[in-house]
Amino acid sequence: MNSLPPFARVIKEQRDRKGMSRSQLAEAAELSYPYISQLETGLRKPSRNAARAIAQALDLSVEALERTIPGDVKDRSQVREAQQFSEQLLSGGPPPGVSELRVASAPGGGGEHAAPGSREDLIGDILDLVEEFDPGERLDVLAEVQKRAMQGMLDARR
Repeated sequence: MNSLPPFARVIKEQRDRKGMSRSQLAEAAELSYPYISQLETGLRKPSRNAARAIAQALDLSVEALERTIPGDVKDRSQVREAQQFSEQLLSGGPPPGVSELRVASAPGGGGEHAAPGSREDLIGDILDLVEEFDPGERLDVLAEVQKRAMQGMLDARR
């Protein structure tokens, strides 16, 4: 069994299938080589924007690639689901719930995830940023963000 996380395995194998080097993927996705390397070796979890850029560079749907990222890596059922999805994605068969693996070029060719710039997408980006902090600091960071947001709303009312 492969020891790489599902997302890392998918981007590595898709990159290899396309005959791309890591630096070529980094350039195509407009991301740094060290970041691509960390993602591909499983050292980092991608941000939503990075997953979107990598999906486009590898001609995958964003929805398909995001389903290879478990929401909680400590939840075995989520990890297992992401692994199963990545296996189906890499085998060439249609993964469950995703009928088209290529990035839709037509506007509105949506999927189950929020459109870029939507409220849900922005919340996802905020969560990605919070996850950059050590787990012990995250509650303090969220409390500070909430405090500043509330102060901003109070200032705006005045």
